[in-house]
Amino acid sequence: MNFYKQAADILDRLGKKEGSIKGLTLGNAEVKDKKRMYALVCETLKHNTTLSIVLQESKLLTLEKKLTRSLALLLLHDLLMQNRGIQASDTWPIKQAVMRHKARLKAEFVKAKIKVGATKDGLIEGEEEVLMPRYVRVNLLKMTPQQVIDAFVEDKWEFLPSPPSPLAPPTPNTFYRDEHLDFMLVFPPKSDLHLHPLYTSGILILQDKASCFPAAILAPPKDAYVIDGCAAPGNKTSQLAMGMGNGGKIIACDLDLRRLNILKRLTTKAGCTNITALNTSFLTLDTTTPDHTKVTHILLDPSCSGSGIINRLDHLVDAYAEEQEQAIILETTTTGGEAERVAAEEKKKERLKSLGEFQIECVTKAMTFPNVQKISYSTCSIHAEENEHVVTTLLRNHWPAWKLSPRSKVLPTWHRRGYPADVGDIPGLVSTDEDRAKVADCLVRAVPGGPDGDLMNGFFVACFERVGKNGNPGLSPVWKGPGASAKRTHDDIDGEHTSSAPSSKKKKNKKKKKTKTAVCGGATLAPDGAKEEVSDDE
Repeated sequence: MNFYKQAADILDRLGKKEGSIKGLTLGNAEVKDKKRMYALVCETLKHNTTLSIVLQESKLLTLEKKLTRSLALLLLHDLLMQNRGIQASDTWPIKQAVMRHKARLKAEFVKAKIKVGATKDGLIEGEEEVLMPRYVRVNLLKMTPQQVIDAFVEDKWEFLPSPPSPLAPPTPNTFYRDEHLDFMLVFPPKSDLHLHPLYTSGILILQDKASCFPAAILAPPKDAYVIDGCAAPGNKTSQLAMGMGNGGKIIACDLDLRRLNILKRLTTKAGCTNITALNTSFLTLDTTTPDHTKVTHILLDPSCSGSGIINRLDHLVDAYAEEQEQAIILETTTTGGEAERVAAEEKKKERLKSLGEFQIECVTKAMTFPNVQKISYSTCSIHAEENEHVVTTLLRNHWPAWKLSPRSKVLPTWHRRGYPADVGDIPGLVSTDEDRAKVADCLVRAVPGGPDGDLMNGFFVACFERVGKNGNPGLSPVWKGPGASAKRTHDDIDGEHTSSAPSSKKKKNKKKKKTKTAVCGGATLAPDGAKEEVSDDE
């Protein structure tokens, strides 16, 4: 098969989620030049935004009917971004079809780069060349950070006593200790530690800094009973076990058996002995079983848009699949005009709405465990629809039974907090800009990349606490005080959404409501309607 046609077939399969990049290229026996194929597919996905604009504006697919979208993207990549150009015979009709429009394509490429703010070679600013540090978590079950530091110094690495100011990745052959997470070391970009003895023995875990935030914030005590609801591939799970010193118990749930097996392998390598892996959906767990009534802490990192992830292959595929879908809407219409663009944008909004509803469903389920005290909720998304909007809805539905943990318990020294403008009104709790700012201060955000970013992947974390019988349902410092509004029941809050007057009927039905299954986003949870949740760690 022609090399480019084979590459196009791989892109099509990736768009349909029929495999991974490595599996379809490096692990594909039918691919002869595996390294070249892997590089072409990765680079085309990385530049997909710019190339898609060129394809749309040039009308190439309309002018050349023999071209498929995937094949055109691959050929455009080599024509516009590689000095060697398209590596195929000049007599190949498909190459000729592209080359007929070479001048127009190059002109559209220049305009596309300006449109997306590309710095060079069609890359959007911050998409590549933001060389993020290599973050390394020291596995405290096996060694202390100081012992690891000493080992690298002995290997002729230079240890910097403090991070550079302003913050920047370490220079070659230097490393430093992270200022927020004392178990984390920071190495130069692209440091390859996969063959290092400390990595192969499970002492070092290669994990992005932001990915370490949820477990660090949840911080279950050594005797806690914990559920990691969307656990695979397991880096957060092993971090929980590390923080608990292998005490207590962790139930790790994931519906994807392949990924769950990766979790088992990685947590075994890390020396974790308190983890039970379940091949099931968190949403189907029975909260009344003896084991589950003991649960005190839950970590949730459910499926999200992955919009905060920089250069992760799996999220490049997700972004490609989404853009393919939107591009087809534009390119299969007769007008290709504003109406179609609006339709594509609406489809994107619908996806974010659907993800937000699912995320609310997950946290709502967690709140039904009878003895759970703390829940961490996180995403690797930059979108408010999956972050502040989700928190707002959860507080509307569950305050004052549940509240946000105050900043003093949620990485207090971390500078980047939630966005006040994206926090909505919450009856009795949030109504002013000052209130919104206080809610946002309880939330943690990380902005992807740099130089204005945080030199890590984009991330969001919120931590919810159950309010005890005599607990203060406000935040610290107290906002409204434990007045009448703070003593409202869940039913009273629900009533405010539909009526301005108290309903005596609702009060009479209070006991009946409590016997219902958990309500998530307005729909009752049912095992056969549960969605699959997948979490991606690094």
